[in-house]
Amino acid sequence: MPDLLVSVRSFSEYQTVAAEDVGIIDFKEPRKGALSPVDPTLWYQVASFTQKGASRQFESAKLSAALGESDDYKSIVDQLPSEFQYAKVGPCGIDSKEELLPLWEAVRARLPKTTELVAVAYADHAAALCLPPIEIFVLAHKLGFRRCLLDTFTKHGQTTFDHLTIDELLELQQCARESGMKWALAGSLTRQLAQEANRKGIAPDCYAVRGDVCRDGRTSELSVERLRNWVLNHPG
Repeated sequence: MPDLLVSVRSFSEYQTVAAEDVGIIDFKEPRKGALSPVDPTLWYQVASFTQKGASRQFESAKLSAALGESDDYKSIVDQLPSEFQYAKVGPCGIDSKEELLPLWEAVRARLPKTTELVAVAYADHAAALCLPPIEIFVLAHKLGFRRCLLDTFTKHGQTTFDHLTIDELLELQQCARESGMKWALAGSLTRQLAQEANRKGIAPDCYAVRGDVCRDGRTSELSVERLRNWVLNHPG
């Protein structure tokens, strides 16, 4: 069964998602971009909550933090608590491996030893002025990454499937599997799109969602009903 990652922007949303069977809870501010970070005080609040002996239900979900794009992470990366298992930095503006590899190495060097950096690729890479997804997946393998996330940089209603064909997605999936990496599928993902893609052979290790579990788009409040529909009915 693939994992489910749900992005949250507040402590109350974190509590709502943690009460469900969600494998990864991701913290980002959807009102400011694809991977915009939340205020670090929210990281501390969640870390303190888990340190004080939260129930097993809350402890079961792994924590992930968005740190922004290549120019954003420097001001906050040192504040990330060690309770976070994953962190992400977007490759916006990085259009060569000569720039991307040093970025990854610099971020990794400043993360807590307990936090794994996830490689991010954008389906709409031209809009993000960055390398195509397949090149990022290949480079991630060469640098020893264990996980990649495929997302969209722009959030104007288009999905990953508007930018990449099924064949291109299958190529990414094959690259990840042959490299021993896990890959997550995001990008304005809906359950219907995920199910249709699954029937065509697209089977990521993790589905990453935000907008489809909200009442009215990614910047609105979470919907418990829509969240539970994803938990109970996502492909795999």
